[in-house]
Amino acid sequence: MQLIVLRPDGLCTRLPLRVTLVLSVTLLALVVAAVAAAYWVGQQQREVIKVPVVPGSDQAVIEAAEREVAHEGLKHLAERVVALERQLARVDLRMRSVGETLDLDLSELTPAMGGQGGPELEGPDSPVAMDERLYALERLLHRQQTSVALIDDTLREDASREALRPQLMPVDDEAWISSAFGYRNDPFTGARRFHSGMDFAGSPGSEIRAAGGGIVVFSGKRDAYGKMVEIDHGGGLRTRYAHNSELLVEPGQRVDAGDTIARMGRTGRATDTHLHYEVLKAGQAVNPYDFLPSDD
Repeated sequence: MQLIVLRPDGLCTRLPLRVTLVLSVTLLALVVAAVAAAYWVGQQQREVIKVPVVPGSDQAVIEAAEREVAHEGLKHLAERVVALERQLARVDLRMRSVGETLDLDLSELTPAMGGQGGPELEGPDSPVAMDERLYALERLLHRQQTSVALIDDTLREDASREALRPQLMPVDDEAWISSAFGYRNDPFTGARRFHSGMDFAGSPGSEIRAAGGGIVVFSGKRDAYGKMVEIDHGGGLRTRYAHNSELLVEPGQRVDAGDTIARMGRTGRATDTHLHYEVLKAGQAVNPYDFLPSDD
C-alpha cells in the first residue's frame, strides 16, 4: 500500500510503504489517545456532579436526629409554659392576700383572656399550640404584674400617709388632760366659750413631740397661742402645739412622728404650764382625741 500526497503545484507524490505505515500507526495512536482522554474527562465530570445516595440506615439516623431536635424544642416550650403558670399562681396568691388584708374584691383586676375559636389545626402538644399558649401566658403575666405593682404603690402611699397622720401622744406619760375639746367655761372670764383644742398639763420644760411626720409651716409667737409650732401632715391635716417655753424647730424643717419639737411652758394666754394641742382638718378644728392612740 502506498500513500499518495497531492502537492500544491498539482503534482502527486507517492510515499514509500514504510513511511505510510509509520504515519498510519501514529494517526491511530493519536485517535486512541484522544478517545481515552475524552472518556477520562467525562468520568471526572460524572464524579463531580454525582449526588451520593444515602443508604436507608443512614437516612433513618438523620430522621431520628431531626425528631430528637423537635422533641427537645417542644420540651423547652412546655417547661417555659409550666414556669409561667407557676409564676402566675404566685402573683394571683399575692393579689388574693392583699385583697383579704384590705377586705377588697380584686377579682376584676384579673384580665380576661378574651374570645377564642377557629379550627384546631394543631394538636394541644404541637409546637404551634405550645407557642400560642406561651404567648398568652406572657401577656397575662405582664398584666397581672402591672396590677400588683399598682396595688403595691397604693399600699406604699397609704403607708406613707399613715406614717404622716397625727396619731401619737404629743406629751410624755407624766402629763395629763386638763381640758377637753369643745365648749367650756373660759378660765379667765368664766363665760361659755368653744375650746378648739385639748390641754395637757405637765412639768415646765417637758418634751413636746410631733404627733405625726410632716413639714413645719410655723414656729414662733402668735397672739394668744404664745410660742407655737404648726406642722402640715399632708392630706389637709395640720397640728398646732401652743404655749411652749422653747421652740426647737424651724419653718420648712421636716420632722418625723415622735420628734421633740418644743418644751412645755405657759407663754401666751395661759393660766399655768400646759400644752394646747389642736388638730385641723381642711382648716377646721376637729377633736384631737380622735387622733390619739387607743388604749388597747
